[in-house]
Amino acid sequence: MRFRTLICALGFLAVTAGGAAAADTSGEAGFQRCAVCHLPGGEGIPGAFPPLKGRIANIAESQEGRAYLVGVVQAGLMGAITVDDIPYMGVMPAQGASYDASGISEVLNYAIQVLDGDNAKPDWAPFSAEEVAGLIKANSVPTSQGSAMRRQALHEQYPELR
Repeated sequence: MRFRTLICALGFLAVTAGGAAAADTSGEAGFQRCAVCHLPGGEGIPGAFPPLKGRIANIAESQEGRAYLVGVVQAGLMGAITVDDIPYMGVMPAQGASYDASGISEVLNYAIQVLDGDNAKPDWAPFSAEEVAGLIKANSVPTSQGSAMRRQALHEQYPELR
């Protein structure tokens, strides 16, 4: 597991080397940080990094799921999770220092529309910067452990998301 985390961290550093690219804030450009671990198509690596494709649109259907997704990007995620009966034990680094509310909304909208568009319902509402800012403010002390607790509560309320 340490090796996988090291590989992800090294890839993350390679993507971000040379400073932040301030000019391009599109969701696709922002997603390149995520793609280091979750891969460009969002399919993830079984047992190492969970998939976004086939899942993220379903999670974003509920208010609890939307809060969870924003919290994970903002504060990261640490601990054991299971996705499609595959266990994952690792750490997703917090991205809140890299993305403001607008950046988080763009990255999540890209992941839902482009990577998981087949699962997005026709009436799904894209994340707005205002919604994301409100969710961040409501979770005034975000932590990766807090993200894990929100995930557990989300699964208890919506078991089909496992």
